[in-house]
Amino acid sequence: MKKVFDEIHGYITLNDLETKIIDSPIFQRLRRIKQTSLAYLVYPGAMHTRFSHSLGTFYLSQKVGEKLQQSGIITSEELNLIRLSSLLHDIGQFPFSHAIEPLYLQSNLSNKVLRDEIIRNDAELKEIFEEHSVDVGKILQIYNGDNSFSSIIDSDVDVDRMDYLIRDSRHTGVQLGNLDLERLIDTISYGEDGNIIVLEKGLYSLENFYISRLHMYQAVYYHKTILGYEIYLRHIFKQVVESCCPELFNTNYIKKSVNEGSLVYWDDEWVFSKLYETLSEYNTSDNLKLQIKNFLNRNGPKVVFEEVTFDKLTTSLEELVSKLERYGIPRDAIFPFEEKIKIIDKSKIKVLSKGKYKSLKDLSSTLLKSIPEYINIGRIYVDYKFVNRARDILS
Repeated sequence: MKKVFDEIHGYITLNDLETKIIDSPIFQRLRRIKQTSLAYLVYPGAMHTRFSHSLGTFYLSQKVGEKLQQSGIITSEELNLIRLSSLLHDIGQFPFSHAIEPLYLQSNLSNKVLRDEIIRNDAELKEIFEEHSVDVGKILQIYNGDNSFSSIIDSDVDVDRMDYLIRDSRHTGVQLGNLDLERLIDTISYGEDGNIIVLEKGLYSLENFYISRLHMYQAVYYHKTILGYEIYLRHIFKQVVESCCPELFNTNYIKKSVNEGSLVYWDDEWVFSKLYETLSEYNTSDNLKLQIKNFLNRNGPKVVFEEVTFDKLTTSLEELVSKLERYGIPRDAIFPFEEKIKIIDKSKIKVLSKGKYKSLKDLSSTLLKSIPEYINIGRIYVDYKFVNRARDILS
């Protein structure tokens, strides 16, 4: 047994199997991947990692699982599977997490696909699983939604979101993600159909969860400056990889790296090392060198247009980009962003009141009915040297 002190949850106890997993090189890699990517450029305290978040998610899954076990819903073997699934849920994260991942989605490689590949084929994990007779297939079933416990790991109100909302709030200093986790865990359960079932007395805790989620999306995860630097890093990373190591955009190469054990060194620090190498190489274009320097010196692109709405976007970003180009701003200095972000799926929430299940539409006294289901964000960023000109054009 091993105890690890976590700044959010206190002491977290791991058994021998779980200790071997976190001590493996592929899991230690998560120490070198920041949980909130580039949020530290706005919130200096946001230096926490996927490693600590994975432990926190594991801890919360233990609390949820123990509640289910005490109710006779799951066995001790199923509890162990839930614990392992939560511990490993982020093992496939890319360097800088979601800042880099979109470059790989076009070739159908996501952090979840990479996670499954690592769990199947990382040599050290395979050895640990075989030693402890772990059924990897059952873990993958949980991830892929083929198991009645899948919602604990991946749903609107899962242990992953519970941990990162409170953890990210603590480290950014944004006091919008504070949750009563004990009350939330005590009053919700998960239906086999993916529904979230909440006792009527727990509605306030669930309301707080969704309100916190909405506010953290606005204040941290889609903060205009943080998002601008993530887009800029993605733009730079693409150029750097194409010039130094284009094989990194080959899905088969990434999977081969898992088998060979070299993926364990693909982390935030690896990206920085490539930026420095590219900066010092004679053959690097002056333009790319300038972009890298601007990124490192926090002199990145700025917003010249923004529309944030809970309804449909009313402005065509394509038209605005075309207008900027017509007036002489280079296309490679313009960074449009548009995304529809889900906040809540109200159809998945069932309220247990006096022995009967009710949908939100049957209730009149809960804020959950008023929380928007989506945020739509449309922004245009431009390179800092074109900011004033672009704002004049779009004004």
